Amino acid sequence: MTAKLTAKGEARRSAIIETAAALVSAAGPDALSHRAVASAAGLPLAATTYYFDSLDDLLVAAVGRILQGEREQVDRAVAALPRRTRSAAATAEHVVDVVLGPGRTGDGELHSLYERFLACGRYPGLRPLLREARARIDVALAELLERSGRPAADGATLILLIDGSVISALVEGDGSARRRAEAAVTAALG
Repeated sequence: MTAKLTAKGEARRSAIIETAAALVSAAGPDALSHRAVASAAGLPLAATTYYFDSLDDLLVAAVGRILQGEREQVDRAVAALPRRTRSAAATAEHVVDVVLGPGRTGDGELHSLYERFLACGRYPGLRPLLREARARIDVALAELLERSGRPAADGATLILLIDGSVISALVEGDGSARRRAEAAVTAALG
């Protein structure tokens, strides 16, 4: 959409993005369709195609909105963390919050998160957004580790441990994804 929008048009476009973001957050990128977004937003079907050239464009806008919210949440959580030496287990809880998102505990939420990453294969427009998000996670993680008295910890390795633990747990479907991720990070920091 390149035309300048009225205030009403901006509000409608924003509502579409918010609705699409909620659908993607809840059920992953495959949940997104023009019909699903229009229905959930209470708008005519034509509104989604009027404001977005393609479903891929809407997906990129939705994921961008999700990432913005997650980034703000993580930045606030890290900034609020007092500087003091923490145990490996206490630090691991915070590390997992930074990587997976604060409060994201259910397997359904985690499944949707990882689907977003895997969607880059089908939706290359997501790659720049997710690369930038990863870079910001690296920065937040370094700050968190420094605030926890563990500046020498390797953030990249911790992310790999979390990703592997979560994916394994999601495959097994036993609801232990977050617990496994925290255990793996605790062992690495211990």
